Order: sequence, then C-alpha cells, then structure tokens
Amino acid sequence: MRPHAGLDISDDAIRCIEYHRTYHGLTISKHAVQVLPDGLIKGGDIKDEKEFVSILNKFAEKNSLLYAKVSLPEEKAYLFQTDVPSANFGSIAQNIEFKLDQNVPLSAQDALFQFDLMPKAVTGNSLRASVSVIPRTYVEHYITLLRAGNISPVAFEVVPKSIVAACTPFHSTITYLVVHVMKSKTGLYIVSEGVVCFTSTISWGSNDLDTTNGTANKNSQGSNLLTNEINRVYSYWSTRADIHTGISEIMVVGSRAEECEALLKNYGGEALSHSVLPNVWHNAFDVNAYIPPITKTDSFEYAIAAGLAL
Repeated sequence: MRPHAGLDISDDAIRCIEYHRTYHGLTISKHAVQVLPDGLIKGGDIKDEKEFVSILNKFAEKNSLLYAKVSLPEEKAYLFQTDVPSANFGSIAQNIEFKLDQNVPLSAQDALFQFDLMPKAVTGNSLRASVSVIPRTYVEHYITLLRAGNISPVAFEVVPKSIVAACTPFHSTITYLVVHVMKSKTGLYIVSEGVVCFTSTISWGSNDLDTTNGTANKNSQGSNLLTNEINRVYSYWSTRADIHTGISEIMVVGSRAEECEALLKNYGGEALSHSVLPNVWHNAFDVNAYIPPITKTDSFEYAIAAGLAL
C-alpha cells in the first residue's frame, strides 16, 4: 500500500493523521480536525453532498492530503458470522458469497465484503468467519465524493478494527469491549484477537454529559442508558454457551473519553469498574521517547485516524 494518511470521517468531524518514518520510528507529520456542521452527516448518510465536498476539498488542500485510508461508518455495515469449510481464503470467500443473501439484504453483486477467521479461543474448534458487508453502491458513491474532494482513497476499514489497530498490541490474544463515544451516539464493539465479533450503537453521546459541571450524574436517564447497555453487552457475551473467552478489558475512546471512562468506573458496577483509557499511539511510537503534538486528552478522538494511518 502506498504512503497514506488515516482519514476518519464521522457524523461530527473529519480527522486525519499521517506518520513519517524516521530512524527512531514513526512520528506524526500531520494531524488536523475539521468540525462538521450539525446534521451534515447522519449515520453515514451525507445530507448535503455539495457542502461536504467543499469542506473536504478545503481540508485536503490545507493539510496537503492526497492518498488516504478511510473509515467506514458502522451503521452502513452488516456484520454476521458463518461457519466455513476450510482455512483457504479463496474457498472462504466463495463460500461467503454463496451465503450473502441468506444473511444480509444484499445480493453478491450488490455487496462488498471483508472477512476474518474468528479465533478458536472464541469458537472452540469450529472454523467461523466474521463478515462485514457494505452496499457496493454506497462505497462507489463515497469514492466519487472523496475524489471530488481531491482525496484518493487507497483502502477502507470499519471503525472498530481501526481503533484496535491503534490501541492494542499487534497479535493481541485477548478480547476487548470497545466503547466508542461520539457526540450524539456511542458504538459498542466486541473485538477478539483483532476480529470484530459484535457491534451495537446506542443513542447516548458525550453531549449527554452534564453540561453544568462536565460530568454525568449516576441517576440521569442518559447515564443509566449508557451503563445499562454496556452491562447488557458484557453479560450477553459472558453468558453465551458457545463463547470460550471472556472480555478482558473495556476500552473507552472518542469524545470526552476521560469523563466517560470515569462515569463507567464510578457508576457502572463491578464489571465496568475495570474500564481503561488506551494509549492511542501504542503501535506507532514510544511516548517516553517521542512527545506527540496531540495532547493525551485529545488523542482519544484520534484513535480511528491513528489506526487507519498505520
């Protein structure tokens, strides 16, 4: 893959990270954020394409962006699991293609899909693939808009994999529950050995934190929604009879991540008291040897772009 930036386009903002390789390792050569007008993008749907292209064009020109690996919104992806006959990737792809219309409302010719073999620590001895499916028309139209904004996409990746790529050790063997907080929603993702096994999105975001003192009250309706839903996902995974590995870590990233992580620790119960704020630069550089131009507080909002840029 050619040198590229990581480009995270969400409902809230556009963020980019680009690394430069030096003798001592990677350094951040550029980073930028452009907050988007409310309602311009909702659930991955671009409501005003002309305005979006104009903003993207200015962003690309200002930051000298050309090639980028781009995030795909989780709302546009269908995720399913299926047993496969062998570990041969060609055979798996063909097998999944035959099963697509049984699992998602798309035919094989209307879909683009990625898959990973799920770890046997999760499946036991069965060969099972985790499949992410995106409508072909969505990706093709997205490419058209990106190119109109003078950005050439080199690849796409779903958000959960990008976060894990940035924040966890390569070839990590444990299972994470990722809590990805955005302004008006939160994504909950279970990722085991780098494979996305479960995704869910709830209508609670950092805007629901108490605006008077910057914290969330444990008795507020929003706080209960967040902690209850995370506990529900945690319990769902731990009580499934076919799951052979439990969640080892709850990782919080995104908007106002530090406050949200404190909320989970203080009010989420025993399971959520072990939540952590990850090192977003874990696989890029040693923060003891190189101080990045992004504060630790701000880094949690760059987790997706940081993973895409690697």
